[in-house]
Amino acid sequence: MKNALLTALFLFAAGTLLAQPCTPNPLYADSVYGVWPDTTENFANGMIDVPYSQDLNLIVPINAQDIDPTFPAVTIDSIAFDGVTGLPPGLSVACASQTPATCTYLPSVLGCGVIQGTPTQVGEFPLTLQVTGFFTLFGSAVPYPIEFTGYRIIIEDNNIGIGEVPLAMISGARNAPNPFSGRTYIEFTLDRAAEARIRVYTLLGEELWSYRTSGKAGLNRVAFEAGSMQEGVYLYKVEGGASSFTGRMMVSR
Repeated sequence: MKNALLTALFLFAAGTLLAQPCTPNPLYADSVYGVWPDTTENFANGMIDVPYSQDLNLIVPINAQDIDPTFPAVTIDSIAFDGVTGLPPGLSVACASQTPATCTYLPSVLGCGVIQGTPTQVGEFPLTLQVTGFFTLFGSAVPYPIEFTGYRIIIEDNNIGIGEVPLAMISGARNAPNPFSGRTYIEFTLDRAAEARIRVYTLLGEELWSYRTSGKAGLNRVAFEAGSMQEGVYLYKVEGGASSFTGRMMVSR
């Protein structure tokens, strides 16, 4: 968990509260703390001269020992990302800061960041992340600098040329449960990693919700909250690569 949690905070090179580069995935909103993807799943591979995008979601724990059991049992005030070394050339990171300070995250609040750009060099790139944990001691936030390793990005050669890169295809799209009263999960399968967009409409075509995510090859799940939507039938559309799918969902109170 030590690598997985604070490592997440590499996310993010410059971002502000007014211009956030990503939207947290509500799929993880009920978690106590964690990082998605973790170092076991790791980041998606990329291809030279092909646009790359990788989302990361995180929730910072309240107690420092949830990050590292060797830390004292003190409360986490916040965690700040200081920098990352080892990114493939052409990629950069951006963070959705949760405070007026740059790249700062608060305990128990779902946050996000994104790695994006167009890689220009082939290879395997281990990442070294620098973060500062601010731990509450005697009523003050005391900084503690930490370095972490564990994530890596592999950039592969482009053997087919950027103009010939095949586009991803969607299959198996559905939402479950359906009908639902509060939350449903929109599921879809991609045959290769690609950015995906999910939108929800009324039957008259009014867009109610839009969400972009870096889809992975295989099954993807995105949570959708009905909120104050009235009971009835709505449309959802999943778009990714060269394909799209439109389905119906029913809100039943």
